[in-house]
Amino acid sequence: MKKFLLRTPKLFAKAVTLALVSACAITANAQTLAEAIKLTDKEQFEKATGAFRKLVTAEPQNGEVWFYFGENYWENGRTDSAEVCYRQGNGVGGKFPLNKVGLGKVLWSQGKKDEAQSMFTQATTDATDKANKFPKPLQSTTYREIAEAVAQGQGKDLLKAQELIAKATELDPKNPETYVLKGDVLFEQNPRDGSAPLENYKTAINLDALNAKPVTRKAFMYYRAKNNPASIEEYTNAITIDPSFAPAYSGRAEAYIKVGDFPKAEADMAKYLELNTGNQSARVRYAQFLFLVGKYKESLDLISTLESQGVKNIVLKRLKGYDQVEMKDSLNAKTTLDAYFAEQPEDKRIAADYEYYGKSLVLLRQDSLGAENMLKGARMDKTKDYLFIDASKTFVKAKAFSRSVDAMQEKIALGKPETNDYYYLGDAALKSKRWATADSAWATYIAKNPSAYQGYKFRARALAGTDTLAIQERTWAAKPAYDEVLLKMKPEEKDKYKTDLEEALNYMGLYFLYNKTDRDLPKSRCYFEKVATLNVGSSITKQVNEVMLKTKELKDVAPGMCD
Repeated sequence: MKKFLLRTPKLFAKAVTLALVSACAITANAQTLAEAIKLTDKEQFEKATGAFRKLVTAEPQNGEVWFYFGENYWENGRTDSAEVCYRQGNGVGGKFPLNKVGLGKVLWSQGKKDEAQSMFTQATTDATDKANKFPKPLQSTTYREIAEAVAQGQGKDLLKAQELIAKATELDPKNPETYVLKGDVLFEQNPRDGSAPLENYKTAINLDALNAKPVTRKAFMYYRAKNNPASIEEYTNAITIDPSFAPAYSGRAEAYIKVGDFPKAEADMAKYLELNTGNQSARVRYAQFLFLVGKYKESLDLISTLESQGVKNIVLKRLKGYDQVEMKDSLNAKTTLDAYFAEQPEDKRIAADYEYYGKSLVLLRQDSLGAENMLKGARMDKTKDYLFIDASKTFVKAKAFSRSVDAMQEKIALGKPETNDYYYLGDAALKSKRWATADSAWATYIAKNPSAYQGYKFRARALAGTDTLAIQERTWAAKPAYDEVLLKMKPEEKDKYKTDLEEALNYMGLYFLYNKTDRDLPKSRCYFEKVATLNVGSSITKQVNEVMLKTKELKDVAPGMCD
């Protein structure tokens, strides 16, 4: 099952301060504005758009309304429309700072960091200027919105984001949205440590027990940490708090998919669609859901329907290529993803894009190039470290063994490697004849999995690879490892894996025949006769029967004990 990274990206939950009515807001419209913002939070983007249009028609000079109108478009991936709103709000809102933050956010997403920072500086200057008399909650929101902006995109600056969050907390220490964002940033910085993010989500929940958003973020943290039971439990808690909070249903559906409970996942997605009836974005999300549950043809059919209705959505173009890859459509998958890449700016691409582009290349037997794209995806998203293994295997397939070694070393260097990482590293190193690397990898694998004979077999091969001298001059460094192979193999394994058993027995026969300091001809013949009795039918079998047992040293020797 795939990691769900398809949703139109906004990395963090939108900071909404419903208690704040700025100097530009009209009191009579405050509740209506709050309702429109809630629609955005609930991913009902089309309904929110209608609500915001009514608001800006009624109060075209209200900079706050224009900002949150822009945020609705931003959440829905419509960056150009968001920028129009921010620009309009900046023009009519006087010194209202948030629209400058919005414009800075657009610039930041375009990689124009200096221009973005200039806009952010103007925003904080306006927010904190005593002459403007903005309350501290609005000043805090300004810093928090900037923090959210710089924590996004490929050029994200998570340390700067934390500095800004600290300033926002100082100005308004009881705003739950700040703690939600802080938790998001901390988890993005170190996905392997959920303790600090969890503490901040709990703080947000304590500050606003009726807000489903921090509970949903807590659930998503568990989801990304692959703790799906905990994720499901927290999504359920969020739904209990607010049964109309649609993102909790779609999030729980994704978690149910991970545990293989498709009926409950489908029920949650049905509820999500019910809450978003007529919502185009929800239908896009449903196409993503179909992809997640492996209904690739149904997903493609829905995408075709949406496209025929004039829906233009970059996520659909991405998803179409993903579906085609999964359906092994080698003729169209790469073409579709090429078209997607041509339209999607590099800073808006996600790790899964390169993962699937790599797979599309593999379908065309362009294995090395496919593996390089998988590596790019792995480097973009720490939670996709399995792509290092996929890339390594693909490099092996392409016989680019050295690159396969490099890929696994890169994964291990990230920290917290798994036992099988050393298996794949050792295998690639053996194939590339990097004996020292192979020996080290298999030594670590054995330490982590000492009861399996296979680790000793592969380490023996690595050590044997270092023995390049004539057979009479070898160090026989592999003997201790082959000893362990014979000791660790269970009776049923000896019967099932006769080729491995033959390899170890043959090495022992050679060792006792040619090792000058430990020569034992009766024992050597005993091992070779065991090879002959196995009768695997390999090249070793042939050599032992036709050569080794007939050598002048052994032909007249009675076999000794070699158990």
